[in-house]
Amino acid sequence: MISLKRQKEATFHAPAAKWWQAIGFCFLMSLVGLRLYPLILILLMFFIWIWRKDRYYFTIEIMLLIGSFGLMPFNVLPMRIADVCVPLGLLMILIYRKTKPLKLITLAMLAYFAAIILIASTSLESMSVQFFRMRNYLTIAVFFIPLLIFANHRFEWPNFIEALTTHALVLCAFYVIDTFIFGGFVLLPGAVGGGITSSIFELFIGHPMIRHYPPGLYLLIPLIPALNYGNLRLSWAQWLLIFLALYASRTNSLLFALIVCWVAFRPRVRQIAVYSLGAALLLFAGYFIDKSTGGNLRLAENIDQFSALEAAQDDEDLAEFGTGRMAQILPKWELLTDMHRLHLGFGFLHPEKSTNPKFQIRNDYYTDVTQAEEVATEVEVTQVQTILDIGFIGLIIQMLFYVGVYFIIRPMAHSRYYLCTLTGISVLGIGGFAGLNNIHGLTLLAFILGGILCSNKPLNNQPQKLLTE
Repeated sequence: MISLKRQKEATFHAPAAKWWQAIGFCFLMSLVGLRLYPLILILLMFFIWIWRKDRYYFTIEIMLLIGSFGLMPFNVLPMRIADVCVPLGLLMILIYRKTKPLKLITLAMLAYFAAIILIASTSLESMSVQFFRMRNYLTIAVFFIPLLIFANHRFEWPNFIEALTTHALVLCAFYVIDTFIFGGFVLLPGAVGGGITSSIFELFIGHPMIRHYPPGLYLLIPLIPALNYGNLRLSWAQWLLIFLALYASRTNSLLFALIVCWVAFRPRVRQIAVYSLGAALLLFAGYFIDKSTGGNLRLAENIDQFSALEAAQDDEDLAEFGTGRMAQILPKWELLTDMHRLHLGFGFLHPEKSTNPKFQIRNDYYTDVTQAEEVATEVEVTQVQTILDIGFIGLIIQMLFYVGVYFIIRPMAHSRYYLCTLTGISVLGIGGFAGLNNIHGLTLLAFILGGILCSNKPLNNQPQKLLTE
């Protein structure tokens, strides 16, 4: 296994076999995402092979399978992989030998889950319907899976980062190829938006420069501490690949999240000030470049919305803010206020399964009148979504849990990777991506947390017993 503890002038590289392995796995997931169902068997055989060959790459590939990360839609398989892995994570609570920090994290997680269920029980909606969306919040339980994979094996953090970096760069390459060569969704059938579907029977292709949603690029966020502290150095070609992938996505929420993490997790305070100024100047220059080149980067469009917000005269003007996100929020927030549920939320309403007339609204802020009739749920700002689901009390409990986990692991090596990932997915949540109630963001955060706990196992140079005594 190649260590990342190299001389500073060395740039990242992995053995050719590892690159082909990562490419092969991601390509297999893409083909399954295109509904080539017979390949599911080959995918399972691949997992058996890689389990025996390299547990670090196996761990990252299990993470990709749970969260899909743009490689395949969640509805391709009869059931979501997370719906199997979350109960597995909860089962591990009973049998895994826990250190004191792990006990504290487990108790905090169970208390968080209990609070969610208790708040949901006050809703007018039945628990059987609420569970369909509540389960997303429980995805953090999969942090036990890396612990299970390395229960009887030594864990080395540099090898984990190597596996994460390899797959992150492969996904960047998929974004570049899908956007600039295929002009569609061949390698990333799960990164679609706007009601588009792509399958082997109806391949969406031949649309140059079509935008791809960014879940596959979330893997860049936990790499930022390694880059900032010199543990990971990329070549100019690898940086170019990343920039092209970011352009292929054209998601400013992701760009802002990466900038915030890059600046906030510099090693020294002076660097934070310098990089903050540099980031401001970069955005300032990017605004005028985008404005003068037709707005392809979508940067000028998003910044101009703040000027429009200041000039808003009524609710209809306000509804246009956030690329229409406020149009989603306003009527649902009004209903939440009218029902006096700001503190506890509506419960986990489902857009199709919730039929209680109390939660049915007409949203006249939408430009598409066919979408006006809807259930009072599903907005793109994940923090607001949490308030709609479990109210301000639930949002506070949620933040206390995730920040509290950081303070539990703070004395541990590599804890900054958890805080960086938590910060990144929270910033992404403002734009409607990742967040703390989204399977993409929580899967990534859970596996980073699991990796940190694995790397700080007592006597990490010796096997650890799995079962409790």
